[in-house]
Amino acid sequence: MNENDLHSIATKSVKGVFALVSRSFLIQILGIVTSFILTLYLDPESFGIFFVVSSIIVFFNYFQDIGLAASLIQKKEEPTLLDLRTVFTVQQLLVLTLIIPMIIFSGNVASFYNLDGQGHALLVALLVSFLFTSLRTIPTIILERKLDYKKLVIPQVLENLIYNVTLIVSAILGLGVMSFVVAVLLRSFVGLVATYIIQPWSIGFAFNNKSFKNLLSFGVPFQTNSILALFKDDLLTIILGKILPIAQLGYIGFAQRLAYLPLRLVMDNIIKITFPSFARLQDDKLSLKIAIEKSIF
Repeated sequence: MNENDLHSIATKSVKGVFALVSRSFLIQILGIVTSFILTLYLDPESFGIFFVVSSIIVFFNYFQDIGLAASLIQKKEEPTLLDLRTVFTVQQLLVLTLIIPMIIFSGNVASFYNLDGQGHALLVALLVSFLFTSLRTIPTIILERKLDYKKLVIPQVLENLIYNVTLIVSAILGLGVMSFVVAVLLRSFVGLVATYIIQPWSIGFAFNNKSFKNLLSFGVPFQTNSILALFKDDLLTIILGKILPIAQLGYIGFAQRLAYLPLRLVMDNIIKITFPSFARLQDDKLSLKIAIEKSIF
């Protein structure tokens, strides 16, 4: 790797850190302000319903691509259109396999957690949002491989701005839990459209067995490594949703959001930058060593 390439990666990585940290700071400030405003119009039970239903969706998120997205990001060679379409096809099949039975049995899930009609509607809305989010994976991967985080943050900031404003207005209008339903659907739709405007790609369905196996060899171990976080955080919330009164979960969710603030603001962004950056340096061991040492520092 020549000096110009190294300089380009270093420059894009540093700019990416500033872009993502700035985005996270803005989003977290929006979230905190929104949360405090919502406490004036929504009861703890509404927060609890959103917290437990969101945890169910996050639980599904671990199984939506079996690490194939990460495999594309770290791939040494530039992914071909066939690689992209193979991952897209497999991911959509996995997502549909998860959400179709969940929508069919959503009434049973709502009854299990003693959710009312609005809680049921929120579950279905989040499942639809889950599908919309999966459709954004490939253009997001393309931007991450290019380390083009200035473009990547635009749809994220836009969707969160839409989400928080919609949530506040809906809560003031007295929609209760339905405020989350409206905000979630609008956020996912706006984020999907904005992502494809910023980074279009030749969307299509295909499957190549060789490409799939190569990507799977990295993806499965990578995704398995994330299972610990699944059991530590979201699975516990899903269990607590059945044990504790839903209002108490509202307090837990509110406190957890504040407690995770430094984690979301700093560590998550550093990891999001370093993974694709290190992937671009994987053939240059000396530069990779220096980059790892600096990221740890």
